Amino acid sequence: MDNTAVTTQQPSPGGQTPPKQLHSSGPVSVRNATESTEDREFLGRVVIDGFEGKYIHATNRESLPAMQTMFANHMRGRPPLFYERHFIAEYNGEKAGAIVLRYHGDSELFPGREEDLPPVGCCNTCGIILLEMAVPTDNPPGKCLIDMICVDTKFRGKGIGKVLLDMAEMDAKKRGCKEIFLWVSSTNRAKHLYERQGYTYKNKRTLCCCGMWCGTGEREIVRMEKVLE
Repeated sequence: MDNTAVTTQQPSPGGQTPPKQLHSSGPVSVRNATESTEDREFLGRVVIDGFEGKYIHATNRESLPAMQTMFANHMRGRPPLFYERHFIAEYNGEKAGAIVLRYHGDSELFPGREEDLPPVGCCNTCGIILLEMAVPTDNPPGKCLIDMICVDTKFRGKGIGKVLLDMAEMDAKKRGCKEIFLWVSSTNRAKHLYERQGYTYKNKRTLCCCGMWCGTGEREIVRMEKVLE
């Protein structure tokens, strides 16, 4: 797996260098995320909104702003390759969605950091740990994992999810992957989008009440895969 940085998307300290557009379709364009405050706050909001149910289950509704801060902190002070795993879709120039990819070895390259988590109390911290443990992140060589894909509610139904999935496939092929996959709740309607994109069902993961449900609030998740040609 080639983990060499292949683009230069980060702005200068003064923020003058605009991010490079990587892919576009009609009014939708995709670029890499940057370390800018605007990008970090947008990603924190859209990701936590997109997985709101899981984070409320792991913590509570009052902790959602802290979860957004946690994700924004997670995006701060990382090497350039880290930001190449994060893509932001814009609709007519307005931030509208995001997708996060993981490749083999990323867990070691970009470890979690305790300092990213704001004070949320012992019980909520335990809930976050359970959530992270329940969600599969193992990633064999030659395969790309779609870790997260989210679209802002006001931009849904405009084809942004498809453009983000197209971008993911382009990046995976560029990095030599032969397969791309994701995990999705068996009750999530987004499965239909993935099916239209050519993803097929491979296997399910069901854990007891002390496993999947305690961590995510879901009874069952499904692995969907697509062979890249």
